[in-house]
Amino acid sequence: MPPPENFWSRRRRAVADAERREETARDELDAARTREALETREDAEILELLGLPDPSTLTPRDAAAFMARQVPARLRRRAMRALFQRHPELSVPDGLVDYDEDYTAAGQAQRPAKTIWTATERLREAPSEPLSPDPDPTPAVAEPLEDTPVVDPVLAEAESDVEVEPEDDPGPIAPTHRRMTFRFKDET
Repeated sequence: MPPPENFWSRRRRAVADAERREETARDELDAARTREALETREDAEILELLGLPDPSTLTPRDAAAFMARQVPARLRRRAMRALFQRHPELSVPDGLVDYDEDYTAAGQAQRPAKTIWTATERLREAPSEPLSPDPDPTPAVAEPLEDTPVVDPVLAEAESDVEVEPEDDPGPIAPTHRRMTFRFKDET
């Protein structure tokens, strides 16, 4: 915890703040005088005095030099206009700007189209015919297994109660969700 402020610490801080404000005011006054002196000169003279390149041959790397406070606003505008005319790719937005849309009218704005495919949509859009023809047109017959698994009588009874109506052309079958069912035998 910092020590409590006393009169002298407040006084030292106030004097330091006043000195900073005076220094800032002096810097601003000097910059304003320099700008006024440069405003009356020709652009070629200003470029020579400040060691700046010609705005018509400006590259993006040299553009930072025109952002100095001493450069008059008219020369800065001329340089930026020439830069963006010579390099139009600088004015193309990159799409990473989060605030480039108007969110004040969010209810009225159109929503972007969904572009994510789900497995169900893929199955629905898949062709119903096989892609490669089967070389052997005879249907394959499944051979019976010698080791037949033991079937739970409770599950077999539940499956036999379900009636399925045959359809003429079932079409592509969409995957269904399966739910797990747990059944326990009563131990009483």
